[in-house]
Amino acid sequence: MSALAGEIADVCRRYLRLYTGAIADALDKAGHRNQVLPYYITPFTAANRVAGQAFTGQGYPAASAANDDTHMRLAMLDSITEGTVSVWACGGSIDCAHWGEIMSTAARERGCTGAVVDGGVRDIDFINAMGYPVFARFKCSASSIGRWDIREYQVPVRVGGTVVHPGDFVFGDTDGVVIVPKELTLEILTAAEETFNRERGMREELRSGVPIKDAYAKYGAF
Repeated sequence: MSALAGEIADVCRRYLRLYTGAIADALDKAGHRNQVLPYYITPFTAANRVAGQAFTGQGYPAASAANDDTHMRLAMLDSITEGTVSVWACGGSIDCAHWGEIMSTAARERGCTGAVVDGGVRDIDFINAMGYPVFARFKCSASSIGRWDIREYQVPVRVGGTVVHPGDFVFGDTDGVVIVPKELTLEILTAAEETFNRERGMREELRSGVPIKDAYAKYGAF
């Protein structure tokens, strides 16, 4: 593992100790209030926590059933780098699966830690057997071939109202997915860790019977 890969892995481990609420709150306080992906992007797999740098992709509904994006798909999968989360904008396509077990297997072998798809997923039983986290909009058994084409990857993409750039930090858990701008990855991590520790202290005192107004006066957040 390179020094950079080791650094990314350490950042991922620290984020994975947290939860999306603490990260979203830290982003709000920093003035970045549009970084939580839409409510419908949720985990469809038993593994429901993911962290890593965004490896982005953009696709659109196919113009013809004869379309075949296999060449682009293979090139994209070969380009995935270690410590990333595959994030896909699907151009409004709703009639097929945009991610599945083979994609998960190929991406995982390249070091991709999970997928976030503004579209469909299939093969969930197989993906669950891998213990691989996939966040998506819906389930669908139809193949994307001839229905949806991969057009670009490692470009800025829009999911809901959030623009995701390559290298932005992606964190997801059972409550959803939040995107941290690349340049704020460590700043937001540190702030979220402070929030996490304050809330843990407040939680312990509330459980011991301390009145909430006293706990709030001490910790300043809940």
